[in-house]
Amino acid sequence: MKIFLKGTPILAAVMLLCSCSTTPVTGRKQMNLTSETEVAKMSIASFEQMKADMPISTDPEYNDMLQRVGFRISQQVFSAMPLAEWEFVVFDQQDVNAFAMPGGKVGVFEGLFKIVKTEDELASVVAHEIAHVTARHTHERISQAMVLNGGGTLVNVATAVTGAGLLGVGSGSYINMSSVITGLYGMKAGQSAAKWDQNKEAEADHIGIIYMARAGYDPHAAITVMERMVELDSGRGGGTYNSTHPSSVDRLNALHGYLFDAMEEYEKSKDFYFQEF
Repeated sequence: MKIFLKGTPILAAVMLLCSCSTTPVTGRKQMNLTSETEVAKMSIASFEQMKADMPISTDPEYNDMLQRVGFRISQQVFSAMPLAEWEFVVFDQQDVNAFAMPGGKVGVFEGLFKIVKTEDELASVVAHEIAHVTARHTHERISQAMVLNGGGTLVNVATAVTGAGLLGVGSGSYINMSSVITGLYGMKAGQSAAKWDQNKEAEADHIGIIYMARAGYDPHAAITVMERMVELDSGRGGGTYNSTHPSSVDRLNALHGYLFDAMEEYEKSKDFYFQEF
């Protein structure tokens, strides 16, 4: 044990030096020790399990809207996710929730449409969730766990992360990447994840509003959705998010700061999305 503890800082330093990547839009340097292929494979398997475990919505309006939004947002992240097998599913669940997984799997709960009324507003949520993926927040959290575990394998560490509660979520009989994603990066993640990283959530807000603007969606819709989240939190008497998760008010204020750059992207997108044929 003493040898392991003594060697761990050296191992961590070597990993950090050899395994850095950069997030889109914000340009933040991050640690990434994971295999893109393996994480995507686990995510896809978990998404299939979710579809088997939860009823899928048959509402044509919700489904059609998500497919349109998903297609346009996915076109903006091709360089970050060139091998993604995109799939957009509305689940017949009444929680206000949405998530995206590595590999291109995106889920929206019917309950989200309680606060999302237009295509632009839905785009703000989908873009935010996909931003978590392109910024490799899941990879980063697993990478941190790999360092703490002395460089364990991806599968072993992912199992430990989901099973031991490092992410504040439960585990299943399979490598439950859905728990990693929905527990950490879903809209209502703060309710279940005690170790939420505020910086990652803020980063996804920043990247997401740029993505939606580039896809031809009005960034002001992100402000509208967050205002409704503030109202929803207020009505619950204390907020949806715990002390380690940025409040909806904080996120709303930050979004206003991102709006100028996002509107520039939106104006440029009009040449493509709003031209007359």
